[in-house]
Parts: sequence; C-alpha cells; structure tokens
Amino acid sequence: MNVKESYNIWAHQYDSNVNKTRDLEAISLRQTLSSVEFESCLEIGCGTGKNTEWLVHKATHITAVDLSEAMLSKAKEKIKSSKVNFKVADITGVSPKVLIRE
Repeated sequence: MNVKESYNIWAHQYDSNVNKTRDLEAISLRQTLSSVEFESCLEIGCGTGKNTEWLVHKATHITAVDLSEAMLSKAKEKIKSSKVNFKVADITGVSPKVLIRE
C-alpha cells in the first residue's frame, strides 16, 4: 500500500482519531502565523482541511493541495468558501508556482 492509498483509507476517521502530532502542528501554525499578514496562501498537505478552516479567516485566497482525493473530499465537505481552491497533487514532482497558476 502506498501513501496515497493509506490516506484515502484513513480519511473517513482522520479528524476523530487521537493524533498529537496533527494537533500540535495546528497549534504551532496558529501561533506562528497569528500576527503575520498575507493575502494568498499555498497550503501543501491540507488533508481534511483542519488548518484550511483557520486560514480562510486569514487570507483572501488559499490554494489547498493534497495527494489524497478522500482527504480533499472531507475538506470540501467542511469548507464552503470561494476563497479556497482545492487541488489534488503529488507535490514531490511539482513546482509550487505550477500549483498556484493552475
């Protein structure tokens, strides 16, 4: 099983699982970016949108990228904002500039 397949399987319970790394990452992101002003954001590895929900209140435009279609599907269920452009992409072989322009 590869990474994409694993996250596609995990997506349905990702938000409800105890995951200290995921939760600490969200706290760190919010603390780090709370005083930073920006209009656009490229969120790589957005998963189910846990941070995207917060970023919607910070940025005018967000490009939220994930490898897993199932994770993005969960994010799209939660986030109904025209500020967010969700994209399926494997970022290991793509320039961030390409993701933003698409």
